[in-house]
Amino acid sequence: MTTLENLYRRLLAWYPADHRAAHEEEMLDVLLSAAKPGQKQPSVIDTLDLLYGAVRIRLRRAVGGTSGSVWPEALSIAGFLAMLMLVADGVRFAVNSPQIVTHFLPVQREGGEPFFDRLSFYFGTAPYWLAWVVIAVLAWCGARRAAARAACAVTAVQFALVIYGVGFPEIGIGWIGASLGGVPLPLALVASASLVASPGPGHGARSLGRRGVAGAVVSAAVLIAVTSTPLFTLINQEHLGEVWYSELSGGSFLRWDRTQLAGVLLTALFLAGLLARTPQGRRAAALFMLGGAPLIVQVGRFSMGTPAEYPELSYLLVQSLIGFALVMLVVRFIEHSLKTQARGRDKTPA
Repeated sequence: MTTLENLYRRLLAWYPADHRAAHEEEMLDVLLSAAKPGQKQPSVIDTLDLLYGAVRIRLRRAVGGTSGSVWPEALSIAGFLAMLMLVADGVRFAVNSPQIVTHFLPVQREGGEPFFDRLSFYFGTAPYWLAWVVIAVLAWCGARRAAARAACAVTAVQFALVIYGVGFPEIGIGWIGASLGGVPLPLALVASASLVASPGPGHGARSLGRRGVAGAVVSAAVLIAVTSTPLFTLINQEHLGEVWYSELSGGSFLRWDRTQLAGVLLTALFLAGLLARTPQGRRAAALFMLGGAPLIVQVGRFSMGTPAEYPELSYLLVQSLIGFALVMLVVRFIEHSLKTQARGRDKTPA
């Protein structure tokens, strides 16, 4: 056995035993045939690719088990919804951009804060939203491995920025990290997990069907509308120009915040009804609430007049877990009731 072959076998040892028994020799032949003459060690790309494949297979089995679990499909549905909402948030950012520019340019001409600080404050999250649009396109086109790598990389950078932003929210790019530490973080984690440890968001979309996907897209559009600056100015100022904050009363903002809360709650109820029909859909609703619960809490606080604050990671984690736990309690109650009714029908004499 050559040194290169031995090193490749060590990497392949990370795969489950039954997978190695079925595919190890074939994978080894492919790796050795692609090796360069005189190569003594696996390349960095091959090493990372093999380790990524091993982790992915083991995560899938850990989530899915061997008893026909519905969790992998639930994760794929939740991943589709999470990715859709991240793309929708990017669309909202794009919709708001023209009005942001009308506010940014006059302030910049008047001087004040340095150009880079002002630019990062208004447009610093643009690369993040663009990255998730690219990831969604890759996933939709079938390039799932590239989408998974990109999602994991973007989420890792996001997590690092969030940690930096929590500690230094007003320094440099700290504001960008703080702004990405709310609802986008759990959504990004769910979407990334779906790409790595489930059949994928594309499979989740197929599981929902055309009507389900259309309903999810309409829900995303509603959230874009009720959180967009153009609609706010159109309702309160009857035009789509710059927001005249000094001429608006506090009641205008409070009414708008309550409109947002109503839109978010109606969207949540609609998605709950959409997903409640199947066991995997109900579990997808619980997973999606990892990001949905912080959104409801955030909009609810605004509607009560509480000043906007970016949540600490510990609070964000608590909100996400409480949302997941509450939905799972409802799911267990519903499924227990359905099983009880089914047993009662079976015992009823013909």
